[in-house]
Amino acid sequence: MVEIEVLRRTRALSVALTALLCMWFFGNLYEQIVWNPQLLADPKPGSLVGEFAAGSPVFYYLPWAPITFVAAVALRVKFGAAVPETVRKKWNWGLGALGVGLAVKVMLVTRVNPVFRDATATSAEVHDNAVIWAFSNGVVVLSVAAALHCFTAWRRV
Repeated sequence: MVEIEVLRRTRALSVALTALLCMWFFGNLYEQIVWNPQLLADPKPGSLVGEFAAGSPVFYYLPWAPITFVAAVALRVKFGAAVPETVRKKWNWGLGALGVGLAVKVMLVTRVNPVFRDATATSAEVHDNAVIWAFSNGVVVLSVAAALHCFTAWRRV
């Protein structure tokens, strides 16, 4: 059983972490159900804006994704001793899920995104990379959803 005092002490960091996780989750979900299907249906080379141009997803994810991971680590380190072992285990699983999501997103941004920006790429290359993006981003969506569960479910006691 989690004490009321622990719930109060962790509230600010938990709320911030939940907001960041939701932002990350819904951003990836949007990509999964809106942006990627459009790209699969019409794979246009050079269709993604430049890395630092207006509308670039870089501004959405940087620095928010790393800050989310840091906030999760801060919650675990700062309050890990104050919560029951079952909560610590959930937080550890949440950190693992976030690590997977972050690693996959880094791979996508560094390896797949450049193909979408390349005006000299073929439509087939763009389509093939959109398929990679769809499956990999699906892993990110599930990872962030799992982390969101792990870091919030314990508060409903």
